[in-house]
Formats: sequence, C-alpha cells, structure tokens
Amino acid sequence: MVVAKILRRNAPKLLPQQKVTLAELDALLDVETAAFAANVQKLARAFARAEATLDLLGYRQRRAETATMTAAPDLPDIRDPLYSADLRRIAPMDREEEFRMARRHEFLRELLVWALGRFGIAAERARELLKQPSGRVLAALAERPEPRAKSPSRRWVECMVEQFQELRNLYVEGALYIVLSTVNRYRNLGVDAQDLVQEGNASLFQAIDGFDWRRDVRFRTYAQYWVHQAVLKMLYNGSRTVRVPIWVQKVLGKIRRAQEGGRREGRELTHAEIARRIGVAESKVDWVLSTRRYAVSLDADIGSDEGRTLGQQLADDEQVPVPDAIPAGDLREVLADVMADLPAREQGILRRRFGLDGGEPETLGEIAEDLGITAERVRQLQNAALGRIKRPAKLRRLQAFVE
Repeated sequence: MVVAKILRRNAPKLLPQQKVTLAELDALLDVETAAFAANVQKLARAFARAEATLDLLGYRQRRAETATMTAAPDLPDIRDPLYSADLRRIAPMDREEEFRMARRHEFLRELLVWALGRFGIAAERARELLKQPSGRVLAALAERPEPRAKSPSRRWVECMVEQFQELRNLYVEGALYIVLSTVNRYRNLGVDAQDLVQEGNASLFQAIDGFDWRRDVRFRTYAQYWVHQAVLKMLYNGSRTVRVPIWVQKVLGKIRRAQEGGRREGRELTHAEIARRIGVAESKVDWVLSTRRYAVSLDADIGSDEGRTLGQQLADDEQVPVPDAIPAGDLREVLADVMADLPAREQGILRRRFGLDGGEPETLGEIAEDLGITAERVRQLQNAALGRIKRPAKLRRLQAFVE
C-alpha cells in the first residue's frame, strides 16, 4: 500500500491532450537506469489517461534552425549535390542527443507495446510490428475489436503509432552522416554510390532496434557495424550481373591480397603458393579464379568524341550486308538507265575503269592505249561522265544502292 501511494504521488501530472515537448519528456525520463523501465510504464499510463502527444514538429524545426546556425558538416563527396545539400540542412546528433533519442525511442516503443496489448496484441508481436512501417501496425490495430473500459482510445493509439514512426525518422536523419563515411570507402566497385547510400540508410533502422543505450556506447559506433554490413552485402550481390556467392567473393578478396603481397615481393605467385598462403586447397583457388568474370554493358561509353557506345561497335552477324542485300540485276538496270544519255566513249570508259560489266577495273593507261589517246584525256572524259551522273535526278536513283 505504501509503495502504491508513493507511485501515485510521483506520477506526472499531464493536462488533457497536452502536447509534450521532447525537452519535457527528457526531464520525465531522467531517472536512474535501474528505475527506467518502471518509470516508463508509469509514464505510459499517464500519457494514456491524458491522451497526451509529443511536439515532434517543434523539435524538427529547432533542429533545422540549429543546422542553419552552425557550420555545415564536412561530408564526403558522393557526386549527388542535391542529397548532400539536403543532408547539410540536418544537424547531426552528438553523444548527448544520441543518448536522449535512444531513451525517447524506448519510451514510445514500450508505451505502444502496452497500448497494443490492451487491444489484445501480444507484447512479442507488438515489438515485431513496431519495427515495420506504421501502415502495417495500423492495419493490425484495425483488425482488433474495441478494448474494454478504461483502455486508451483507438484514435489516440493510432496517433501515437504515427508519432513513433516520425520519431524513428528523426532518429535516422540525425545519423545519416554515418552512412556517407562508409559509402565513400567502397565507391567505384561496381555499384552506384546512391544505391549504397540508400542501403546504408535503411540499415540504420535495424541499428535503432538493436541499440541499447545502457551499455554506454555511442550509437554511431554501433550503427557503423550495421551500415558496413549492409554496404558489403549490396556490393557482393549487386556488383556483378551474374551473382556470385558471398563466400566466393570473400575468397577472391583473400586471393587478391595474396597476389598483391607477391607483387610487392617482386613476382607473381602460382596458384599453389596462393593456396598455401590463404589456407585452402589449390583446386579451390583454381575454381574461384575461374569465376572472376565481369559483365560489360553494351551501352557503356567507349570514350569517343561522338559519344559512341560499345554496342554500336559490334557487328550484327544476323544482319545481311547492304551490298549483298541488293539484287545485282536491279543495280545493272539502274546504271544502264542512268548512263543511257552519255556518249558511247564515256560509257565505255566508266565500264572499263570501274569494272561495271563484272571484269577487273582497268587503269587509265590501259584504256588510253586501246583508245589511242593520252591517259590525261581519259581522266578528263571520266570526270566529265561522273559529273553528269552526279546530277540530282540521277543521284537520287543511285542513292538506294549506296551503303
């Protein structure tokens, strides 16, 4: 009875539908670590009775003002100016803010576990639901019947679910700078930097769920492990068109380091020597090295001034060459028609000079000797005949046969 009176006397007094600032919540959560869990349960019931909510919008505005007033953090360059500009408008969490945010997160999570329990959702299932987007939590809540008397209202619980999701977003935003430092180490390894950033950002939510502020370890230290694992997994699974198992890629990394060590010694190591250095069978080294093949996109730029791609440089074996696709009879008929108004001697010169009748092309000297004129005269007659053929009307008829 005495303990119950003490708990009732120490319970916080919240006004109906009060909007509690995060600074006020921090003051309510400021108890000894051993008493934190009991204090959270007591505070959760006080929030439910008053249907109080948190002023997260005000906290976001104050964080934005803090980022504006302070110098922009020194962020690695990931070739995405828009993302970097947005990130500079978010103030990163310091050690004290990481500690406070972890306590706020645990309070809201335990509040919702208790509140969802009043709707018949078991504590373990509630904790798993709260790791997912708020829409899934609200869908599970909508399936439950109305609670018994003196339970929190459905409307208030739904509001707190949304606030819990918003608090998690604020938590992640304050730690986004952690991702860039890791991504910058693994750039240009076959996966776009923006994809690595996205994967690293998603891993921060896993870090939040597993972080324990009672161990007196910074959140950034704990989160870097999760970001590092997420980035490596993305590289292992996405850097190749044909996926290679992660263990094979790890062995490849050991082989590469052994080869680099041999080069520093001034020689190339044999497969047997590599196998001894990394402690695997030589046959496994042979097999793993056989998987070291990378795909190249046909749309890859070959670095030409004309912007050509690799695919444009490759021949299509199924494509019939233009000269072979043109029926020989059609070309002879068109040539005969185009040359019909030329003098007979000029026609003969063109036919012999370019082998139009199927024979070998002849030189100017050979034609001149047969006609009894100089080679220069033959060249003049040839150019005159070609000039008449190049007139627009005749040239259009021959254009279809030009490759």
